[in-house]
Formats: sequence, structure tokens, C-alpha cells
Amino acid sequence: MNYARALLREVEGYTPGEQPKDPGVIKLNTNENPYPPSPRVLEAVHALGPDALRKYPDPLAVRFRELCAARYGYPGADWVVVGNGMDELLAMALRGFVDPGDTVLATYPTYSLYEVLCQLHGASLKYVDLDNHFQLTEEFFRTPARLCFLTRPNAPSGVAVPREEVARFCEGFKGIVVLDEAYTDFADDNCMDFPTRFENVIVMRTFSKSFSLAGARIGVAVAQPELINEFLKIKDSYNMDVFSQAVGCAAMDDYDDMLARVAKVRYSREGLRNKLLALGFDVPESQSNFLLAHWKGVPTARELYQQLAARRILVRYFSARRLENALRITVGTGDECSALVTALKGILSR
Repeated sequence: MNYARALLREVEGYTPGEQPKDPGVIKLNTNENPYPPSPRVLEAVHALGPDALRKYPDPLAVRFRELCAARYGYPGADWVVVGNGMDELLAMALRGFVDPGDTVLATYPTYSLYEVLCQLHGASLKYVDLDNHFQLTEEFFRTPARLCFLTRPNAPSGVAVPREEVARFCEGFKGIVVLDEAYTDFADDNCMDFPTRFENVIVMRTFSKSFSLAGARIGVAVAQPELINEFLKIKDSYNMDVFSQAVGCAAMDDYDDMLARVAKVRYSREGLRNKLLALGFDVPESQSNFLLAHWKGVPTARELYQQLAARRILVRYFSARRLENALRITVGTGDECSALVTALKGILSR
């Protein structure tokens, strides 16, 4: 018996990184922030009284949207929509602006969830390879589609396309451009001003990385009000619970705490990259909170991943094309990065 929709029969679903139950494992595989969130976040959770749980949350999360608009330089909440993680907003973008059968454009390699979301929606995803430096090619600029997912900085490379190249693409593209800025707080610059310049651009952010709130599931999208209104039509009635709204507001109120945390990660990122280069890895300069370390030698990258796991250090390995010889390594604390490098030296010395 098969009661599933025909559309779903070939869909495997997205595979998240491993979440070990052992608290002693060094976890450098899912790009979580190694430092705790702002103390105000926990204060906000403790301050929630019984009525906050008894009643429905604000269905439009107005206060949180207002705080985001003010922080990102926009006049009001009508420029912002929030979601249960950025992944929900990515799915909503397809529901709001793409008909089944339409073409969606993305670079390759990139965030693998895009492909799953397109399969679930019945859309066709068109990949265009990035060049050897993980930059856009002219083919990408020439490829038509109903919507484009453009990740900046890119995952899994960590490389950011220059702002002027992104602007050139947005200006010439005839569909919706979703700028996935999940990691942009770790970068030198961002494209948050683009919705004021381009009517077809949606900029998305997550609180999972720089704000250390992966467990709270908070995503934000900024676009011109006409586009935001399409999101509001299709979002779940109460897609942000009281905890996420309270946590999001508290995090935005303590923005400097996030910036200090990001500065620590950026410092560790540079040190870890230099050590990996010294070990013989090829590591492009990253603008995110992870590094893509290419390895051409013995043992293979897959074997390095397995031997690190045996030493209770988790990194991410992808068997996909162009990534077979690479490890994606989240930037951890100074001690975690040192433990990783020590383990790699031990493995490679054998």
C-alpha cells in the first residue's frame, strides 16, 4: 500500500547534522554558536507568566517585527515577517511566489534544503555551478527562473559574493531574489539595504547562528510591504510561539552582546584557518562561522571525518559532487579548535 502523494515518492527529505546525546562530544558539525546567548534571553523566558502560556501568542508578532525593522533600518513592521526558523520562510517564499512546475535557480554547491523544498512544492530546481573560487559565473546571470535562492555568505564554502555582483544580478533578474543571509553577521558586509533598492529582493536572516538561538527557531525576512503581505496571507496562524517572540525581542534588545560574540568567533576563525592551512588543507577565506577544508591525500576526507568521530569530534562531511574531498568545520571555542587541530595532527602523523 502507498497512500503518499505521488510527488513525495521520490523525496528523501533533508538530512540535518548529527545531534549527539553525549555532552562530552566536541560538536563542530552544525554551525551552532559555541557561546551562550545574551543573559537577557533567559530573563525574558523566566519572566513569562502563566497567562502567556494559557493564551495564544500575538499572531503577527508585531513588537518583534518592529524591533527588527528598527534595527535593520526600515520604517515599520510592514517591511518584516518572522517565522519558525528561516527554513519556514524559505518554504513560504516558494508557496507565495512560485507555481508548481516553475523553475527555481540556485548556485552549486549551496544549502541542500533548497532542493528538498522545491521537490515538495513541485518546482524544478536549476543549479548553476560556482566557479573554482566559489563566485558567480556569467551563466548564472543569464539563467531565467521564477525565483532565485542566493546564499551570501555561501554554505558550505563560507565565501561571500561581492555586493556589487549581487546588485548586478538583482537588477537584471526578472523574478524574486531571496538573499539567504543566515551567516552574514560573521561577514564584513551585508545586503540588508537591498529591499529599498530592488522591489524583487527578499533578505532573510536567522537567529540560530550569531544570536546563539538555534533551539528557539527564529527567522526574519525583510522586503517591500507588497511582498511581505504575500507572506502574511499564507503563514500559519500562530507561527511564532510566546517563547520565540520573547526570546527574539530580548536578543534584539541586547544586540551588542551578539556583536561581541561574533567578534570572538571571527577571531577564532582566522586562527583555525591558519592552522588548517599549515596542516596542508586548502581552505578558502570564510565570511561565516565555519570553514570548508579541502584535503587531497591519505587518509581521505571521509576517513578523516570518521577518525575524528571516533575521537568524539564531529565535523560535517558531504559526499556530494565537488565536496567529496572536504570537511565543513564549525568554528568552536578556542579549546574546541585546539582539540580539533591536535586530533588532526595525530591522525595525519600516522
